[in-house]
Amino acid sequence: MRDAGLREFYDRTYHFGEDADRPNPDRLWRALRELGPLEGTRFLDLGCGVGWATRLAAERGQVAQAVGLDFSRTALALAARAPRAAPTADGRAGRTGPASVPIAWVCGDGLALPFPDDSFDRVFSFGSMEHFPDVAAGFGELARVLRRGGCAVTVVPNFYVRTAQPVEHRATARGWRTLIERAGLQVTRMTGDPGPAIFKNRRPGRIALRLGLRLVGSLPPLRYQFIVALRKP
Repeated sequence: MRDAGLREFYDRTYHFGEDADRPNPDRLWRALRELGPLEGTRFLDLGCGVGWATRLAAERGQVAQAVGLDFSRTALALAARAPRAAPTADGRAGRTGPASVPIAWVCGDGLALPFPDDSFDRVFSFGSMEHFPDVAAGFGELARVLRRGGCAVTVVPNFYVRTAQPVEHRATARGWRTLIERAGLQVTRMTGDPGPAIFKNRRPGRIALRLGLRLVGSLPPLRYQFIVALRKP
């Protein structure tokens, strides 16, 4: 993912500041739970953004090792400055216990991950894989760094979902399943993500759009995004 234009977009244009200020821990934790037990595992948040899911895995999931990787230096700078504790359900920072898990923030390319084979027990990627210039290669890298028997979860959009990001792969549930299985991963479960909070911000047009998407996404074939649980055989 070495495109200079993409780096410029994610370092200067993308709304990471809003993501840092308005976390949605319940939405993230709903997807994280699909990974199964997290305690004591080596955990990678692939495309971590400002790092809320990474912190949830470290604090609430009590993983043994937490790594948040992203392409954007801006996102990682915000992640490193955010409260150490994972947010509570109302979005405020929780308390950090005495046995907090260290988090490593890594600036890296999802198409050439800087880790050896079989490095992680759990891999999580929320709303990132679809923005890789080569999605198939991205899943190949995910499979490479996940140990055999390890679990992963990716949250990816349905065929009709569009954002302002410069690269975006969209597919039906069947399309995503086919792409993922070609990378040598087994799809064990697929459920729905309801999408961003309706009142994520106070822009009336965006609120109306999110409300409409929530209604459409109540139909299983038209889920806003898919939470896909994977396993490496």
